[in-house]
Amino acid sequence: MADQDRSGSPPPGKDLQASGITAHTQVSDRLVAHYLNQRGFRQAEASLRSEAKIKGVQDLPTDVKVDEVSIPNFILFYNEAEANNPLAYEQSYTRLRKWIDDSIDVYKLELRVILFPIFVHAYLDLVEKDLPDQAKHFFETCRIDHLENHSPDILRLGGIQDAQHISESDFVQNFRQNKYGVKMSKYAFELLLCFLQDNKFMLLLRITNQYVSIQAVSDKSVHNVDDIDPDDGAGLIGQYISQLQSFNREPLLLGRLPPDVQFLGDVEKAIALQRVEDTDELKQQIDATLKATTEPDAPSRENVPLPPRRRFEIQEEMDALRDICKQVRCSPSALPSICCYTFHNGYGGINTLRASPSAEFLAAGFNDSFIKLWSPKEEEQSRRRHANRNSKAGTDPIRPSTNLIGHSGPVFGLDFNRSSQFLLSSSEDKTIRLWSTHTKTNLVVFKGHNYPVFDVCFGPYDVYFASASHDRTARLWSCDHLFPLRVFVGHLSDVDTVRFHPNSNYLLTGSADRTCRLWDVQKGSCVRIFSKHQGAVSAVAISPDGRTMASGGDDKTIRLWDLGSGRRIKSMHGHNSFISSLEFSQDGSLLASGGIDDSVRLWDVKRADTHEIKMDSQISDQPSDGASYANMCVLVREQ
Repeated sequence: MADQDRSGSPPPGKDLQASGITAHTQVSDRLVAHYLNQRGFRQAEASLRSEAKIKGVQDLPTDVKVDEVSIPNFILFYNEAEANNPLAYEQSYTRLRKWIDDSIDVYKLELRVILFPIFVHAYLDLVEKDLPDQAKHFFETCRIDHLENHSPDILRLGGIQDAQHISESDFVQNFRQNKYGVKMSKYAFELLLCFLQDNKFMLLLRITNQYVSIQAVSDKSVHNVDDIDPDDGAGLIGQYISQLQSFNREPLLLGRLPPDVQFLGDVEKAIALQRVEDTDELKQQIDATLKATTEPDAPSRENVPLPPRRRFEIQEEMDALRDICKQVRCSPSALPSICCYTFHNGYGGINTLRASPSAEFLAAGFNDSFIKLWSPKEEEQSRRRHANRNSKAGTDPIRPSTNLIGHSGPVFGLDFNRSSQFLLSSSEDKTIRLWSTHTKTNLVVFKGHNYPVFDVCFGPYDVYFASASHDRTARLWSCDHLFPLRVFVGHLSDVDTVRFHPNSNYLLTGSADRTCRLWDVQKGSCVRIFSKHQGAVSAVAISPDGRTMASGGDDKTIRLWDLGSGRRIKSMHGHNSFISSLEFSQDGSLLASGGIDDSVRLWDVKRADTHEIKMDSQISDQPSDGASYANMCVLVREQ
């Protein structure tokens, strides 16, 4: 009898366990099929039902039917049972990574993007479940997969070691409260879903469903591996990628403001009365401005209220017209000269540097909370007068700079107005100050931000200015108001830089959340989101025609964008460290970039993008690390 029991039917306990597992598997298959149906993936659903022999919901008993609302709860329940194995996260992640690495090249690049959000949330789940040893082992074993593209995030994630850290970390809350956007082809998505379902990786399915927003692109529009950019929209964007693309199709008014006919008439009269030598040239420039065709997408001058022009602005406009007449067109074959100022023994002390538009003043902000203001022209004239005089007792010494004292923390941002009469500064002390460059005194203190202010920028017409802060907001101010006129909210992390659009209707911001946003000044709403960077965005610039913008930051890459469509035009590589500043030439054909790698580079904006990075034949100074230069990049380095 014993032998018969041993060789016959299995013990009752094993029989019940096997039947329970089979029933559990069947319900799981039906849930995944229902999920595919709700998401509209009919082909994947049909394939699953055929292979797993799943009956339709209408054929099941009433007590087995599951409505849509119960699916997430069931997945969480199923995940809870699987979580009894502390190594389930690491094992399932490792198998997913190996499966992706073994995939064909056409889909490997798309599928790898999904690994980073899964890695982050798997680690956070282990920390929340109070499994420090498993969390540490998982982090140390798998973090190498993401060091190249997500090094800053991995560094911050490593500091999260208990549940209290999770509740106090803004970085973690951004990941937990916002879905991570991923873009891939529809077939790649079906492969991923089938792999997770076939292997019963419910932990990874739960993370993907709860924390990842996947946009599946139709395979009909994909002809080769380069047609899909997996970094397109990848990252924390605060909304679904499909919503983002619809959002970026809203029409914008990017044209130049129509000329102020009455004011230009006053300028023309002043030119005629003064009878200056360049009268004819100035009048020709005014006529060209008045005859210029108004662009169809040009905003009205009433969109952004501007005060009446004052008499002293007539002379400023005349000076501006003279500068326009003297401008020389820059191109890759006619590069501009470089005016260089070197600061000795300033390492770790200087945070920001700004030259006035007329090159009359130079200002630097320091960690010691003060601003140094130089006047190179006055200094040179004073030095010459001092040299021509005999040295006598009591002769006033040359004062190379003036210290502007008022802030109580490091100075992070500086900007001059067009006439160089005023200087704006922003500081860690949460304030913005307006200074007079002639009297060297503080005129106004603007308060409103709750945290340090990283950047400040004058508008094109000197009436408005904008600020960017650690409190995740940008703000619009007017020089005659002590309070902000607009608060722009939407970034998920610090706002590090801000710039005005040339027509003053929009504001561009760059943030540590790896996105740039374009804001409508009148409505205070976001009208464009640019989200392809792999690191914080620390520098942005808009071309003089208002159609193109450039962004750069911690990922050592400069990206060129079309503001109208919200699409990336091209990426430019060459810097060996993160990028700190960007600026377009007056005609918009060249872009200058400054980086922490001690270099200034000039880029040909008009050159078409290529997939291969080739060294330009005109460049002979090659760094020791063998970096290549693309898109007509010219390296200017102190010898």
